[in-house]
Amino acid sequence: MSRQFAKIMSQMVVARVSSSSYSLWQPPVDLYESDSELIAFMETAGIDAARIRVVVEPEMLIIRGERKCPATDILTVHQLEIEYGCFARQMPLPKAVDPKKVTSAYHQGFLVVHMPLRRIQNTVEVFVK
Repeated sequence: MSRQFAKIMSQMVVARVSSSSYSLWQPPVDLYESDSELIAFMETAGIDAARIRVVVEPEMLIIRGERKCPATDILTVHQLEIEYGCFARQMPLPKAVDPKKVTSAYHQGFLVVHMPLRRIQNTVEVFVK
């Protein structure tokens, strides 16, 4: 019975590593604010930059992508701690940003997204002619 259970578990783990279409996980994200922008840092080690999609709305950041397992022809998994497969993060932003001015880059295993704050003036003085 113990061997059968181990075999079933091993097959499930191998399927988790090799099948990326059913996995959904969330990489960690840090969000910072400076006087002029919001900056998001997402841990993306091992993810091909071409597989990352960033969508920015005035008050929402959406990041989707996929990390594929680098190993091939896996028969047995002895330890599995790294998440593989498709991922998605949808984060409300604490302040409105200007989506047209957003930039992103991949740097040392991190996706860095710079989102300039949208400048909204609460009061406008109008001069009478």
